[in-house]
Amino acid sequence: MRGTAEGPGTTPTRERIAEAAIRVIDRQGFDVVSVRSVAQESGLSAGTVQYHFGSRRELLLAALDRSVERQVQRVAQARGVHTCRASLTRTLRELLPLDGVRHEDAAVWVSFGAAASTREWLVEPYWAHTELFRSMVQEALERAAHEGRLRAGLTPGVAAPLVTALVNGLTLDHLNAPGHVGVEMEAALDRGLSLIVSD
Repeated sequence: MRGTAEGPGTTPTRERIAEAAIRVIDRQGFDVVSVRSVAQESGLSAGTVQYHFGSRRELLLAALDRSVERQVQRVAQARGVHTCRASLTRTLRELLPLDGVRHEDAAVWVSFGAAASTREWLVEPYWAHTELFRSMVQEALERAAHEGRLRAGLTPGVAAPLVTALVNGLTLDHLNAPGHVGVEMEAALDRGLSLIVSD
């Protein structure tokens, strides 16, 4: 991504634009993202958006990167002193479409996953973020294995894709579910994790 007058890399303005793109994806869909729609959502001029992101593709990739960054931050903040499974449940619930920014980020994840199946330019960045999440899960499962909490017959490498499949499946199934279903979704997450990690 290009540097700007505010300096290279992430700046408050670029972050504001990326988060506006996330909201557009959540409320209107992946294909609605454009310089104009993001400018309207961000409250900035189209020229400002165009200056920071020269193309629609750059806007979309910035939204994906920012969404993943927000999820990683929430997961890190959710860690605490809990039993192994409780800690996993507490952190992974931050990836579910429960409310607010969690719903936005889940919508982005589902949208980009679908889009990557037909847009070759998205495959590599989407897969890189998928691998990032899987490596974070595997790291947590390695701690579980060290503590003797991983279910018999499982290794961290075998269990990690099972956990990410559980989270992705719950996200896809519940993205547009009524709000009261959130409690059921969290319970399903814990039940699924109980088959992989003991208390």
